[in-house]
Amino acid sequence: MEEHLRCQMQEIGPPCQIPPTVLNMILAPDTEREKEGVVYSHSSINGCHRRTVLSKDHDYFLDVGAEYKKVRGTIFHNGISSEPAPPGTLGVVRELRMSAPINTKFGTVDFKGKPDEVVLLRMEEYIQVDGTLPVKHRLHVKITDIKTTGEIGHDLIAADKTHVEQVNSYAWLVKRFLPAWISKQAALWAGGWEVEGKDLEHLYLNRGVVLPQIDEVVVDELSIVYIAMDKPRTFTSLGFLEAKGKMKGEMRDGHWRRDVPNAWETLELEPVHEFGTKFVESLIRKGIESQIESGTLLAPPLVGDKARLMCGSCPVRQQCCSIGKQEGYDMTEQRCIDEQE
Repeated sequence: MEEHLRCQMQEIGPPCQIPPTVLNMILAPDTEREKEGVVYSHSSINGCHRRTVLSKDHDYFLDVGAEYKKVRGTIFHNGISSEPAPPGTLGVVRELRMSAPINTKFGTVDFKGKPDEVVLLRMEEYIQVDGTLPVKHRLHVKITDIKTTGEIGHDLIAADKTHVEQVNSYAWLVKRFLPAWISKQAALWAGGWEVEGKDLEHLYLNRGVVLPQIDEVVVDELSIVYIAMDKPRTFTSLGFLEAKGKMKGEMRDGHWRRDVPNAWETLELEPVHEFGTKFVESLIRKGIESQIESGTLLAPPLVGDKARLMCGSCPVRQQCCSIGKQEGYDMTEQRCIDEQE
């Protein structure tokens, strides 16, 4: 009887030991993006266009274990999506899919993105230079992008370049999308619309806050926060921050002894570079054009940091390697299996 029960328990879940709910998220990672009609976003224009095409033309096996890291971030973001606004602020916008048109050589398309957190800091009133009424309202915000990671080492003293580009693309989106959206939501709020205790989806205002018509949004700060199981680490466009480094101590009698009282080295964390608006727009435009072109001409293999981060877990890596060698590319960075052996 005990043996029979043990066999039943082993057969309940998948052999990979990933819970079925999480496994479903791994097997259908783009469900939410497809539902919201996302074609061009930071992740799409910075992903591997070569993989997108090869995945359609070749059979492959998906390493669900390797894909878990991506889903881990989705689970975390779902968990904070309904948190209230930080104290001392007007409110916060969380996990809202934003969209803005951009001109490319292929025509005008919509670029979309979902900032993790847009904190509404303060409101500023102003009038036009010529003194004409009515009074305008300028909303100041802070954008935070949260990244989950397995471990935060002492060498993490600067945000990843791709993450810096991403949070800057969010700033470009927020300034174009948020004024009209906030104004519309504020009007609904004033009408007393509540949904099961949740004020309005994505928008959470602190008690007593009433928002007017928003004419302009100004981004005061960009922040990237890395979160591991043991600690977070924050980078901001406002300047340098400090974090704990290695614990101080010395070798005595063949053993390492920590200082008493405990002390740590100080790490100086680099600021997040805030790009100019035209530069951000050029990055988005070039990325979209490359994504469109990859539909008719197979994109070249990834190089540098992108190859290091993405190629190792790519399900069509071997097909990419074979075709790449035929095309005359140096496929060393793709770490092809035959080369490893």
